[in-house]
Amino acid sequence: MHKTITLNINGRDYFVSIKSSDTLQDVLRDKLGLTGTKKGCELGVCGACTVIIDGKTMNSCIILAETVQGKKIETIEGIKKDTDLHPIQKSFVEHGAIQCGYCTPGMIMSAKALIDKNPKPTRDEIKEGLSGNICRCTGYTKIIEAVEDWQKFKRSGAKIKHEDDLDKFQTVGKSMPRVDAYDKVTGSAKYTGDFKFPGMLVGKILKR
Repeated sequence: MHKTITLNINGRDYFVSIKSSDTLQDVLRDKLGLTGTKKGCELGVCGACTVIIDGKTMNSCIILAETVQGKKIETIEGIKKDTDLHPIQKSFVEHGAIQCGYCTPGMIMSAKALIDKNPKPTRDEIKEGLSGNICRCTGYTKIIEAVEDWQKFKRSGAKIKHEDDLDKFQTVGKSMPRVDAYDKVTGSAKYTGDFKFPGMLVGKILKR
């Protein structure tokens, strides 16, 4: 049985046909194409699928889509304004708090929810706020530093270092932002599971 529900996502209403068993993650990724919300453990453990619902972080993989009707849902795609990154995104880029980037959207959503409520969190508060997000690459140090330093980029129009000056071409001895950092902090970076093609078949190999 399918039913049509209305979901308010990033300030816009979406009318979606779903099954009762569809999770919010299923709807975001497979029906609306919002693949910035990554699919990780599907058990509510890793935090890759973190979204903000009515101001609170939630794991979208364990929430049934129909239960969040009437709530305000925010995903990684909704936090930048036009082409201007949110200050927390800029801070992640500047601090190099990104490696493979798979956990980054969920990590940024948790960080944003934290600073929305507490603009000047202590290091312990940051660790607590990010405790539901697992990163297997960075070692967390740069991520924590990025959250500590986010207000540096709060000023309207604040630029990421090296963005506009000629000095950006002098790279030896300098920390440089990753060339793919923008895509990773906005959720637009594509991984294997994010690609969908008409008539695409998915296979599994079983070993004996």
